[in-house]
Amino acid sequence: MEMPVTTWLIDTALFKFLASSKAKSLHEWPEANDASVFLSSASIVEIAAAIAKTSRTQSQRGNELRTWLDGITSHFADRIHPVDPETAMRAGALMPSLQSGLPRHRFHDAILAATAQIHGHGLLTCRDAIFGPWTKVPIAAL
Repeated sequence: MEMPVTTWLIDTALFKFLASSKAKSLHEWPEANDASVFLSSASIVEIAAAIAKTSRTQSQRGNELRTWLDGITSHFADRIHPVDPETAMRAGALMPSLQSGLPRHRFHDAILAATAQIHGHGLLTCRDAIFGPWTKVPIAAL
């Protein structure tokens, strides 16, 4: 009998969406389940890169996002998984299962699925059509 999932890795797309002002209602689930929510360091790379692309005309928004990301990384400090050799090798084994999307996105999605597999997490996402049986982890879409 399979054990129910009690911890979740947040997909980068959901993580980014949570930073938007449109996502106020989505804040409720992660906040209510705070101790069971984890991040991948790969997601932090993606988000930091997106923030770095913020135009100079939106410097206030860029500063707000940097402050938000600093707060998230501090808050989740003990729940951020690195991309270690085991995760990298597992992701490499998953890559042939990914057939659609840009190579960079497939790589990133494989890293997230591998991280969830290794740590026994489900994957919490807003794009459940991307993640499917190939992940071999439970998927929950918010």
